[in-house]
Amino acid sequence: MKNIDIKILFLRLTLGALFLSIGINKINDGWLNSTDDLSSSLNDYSETATGFQKQYLDIVAHPYVSLWAKLIAIGEAAIGASLLLGLLARFSSAIGLFMVINLHAANGNLYSLKFFQSPWAALVVACFFALFLTRSGRTFGLDYYLAKSSAKSLFW
Repeated sequence: MKNIDIKILFLRLTLGALFLSIGINKINDGWLNSTDDLSSSLNDYSETATGFQKQYLDIVAHPYVSLWAKLIAIGEAAIGASLLLGLLARFSSAIGLFMVINLHAANGNLYSLKFFQSPWAALVVACFFALFLTRSGRTFGLDYYLAKSSAKSLFW
């Protein structure tokens, strides 16, 4: 095993544990049955929203808050479990990247340099992108076995 494989494995497991923990906390906090937390955050973002952020909130976020609350909680937990198992890690990395970008579209950071000033935003995006490019699930993950049957698949 190469040194880079160990580093990517560590990155995958760390990000997987983080997202599994965040997702489970949201599920335990009732995100599957209540939109209170997400609605509150979206309302706070709306107070200062302008331009693309306001359009995003008005067209994408607010009208579907009930759906988003469920998808966010389940999605974060599923991404975490997927990365920990190394199962469909490439696909999960792409979904995680999409989720993080959507969060920052909602809070407005995506449309300014604030995105790079946040200690989490750019770092998590870079981590998901690295996991996607390196096909991280093939190192001590179940994707290794899936790749044996179809090495050229986009999912692993």
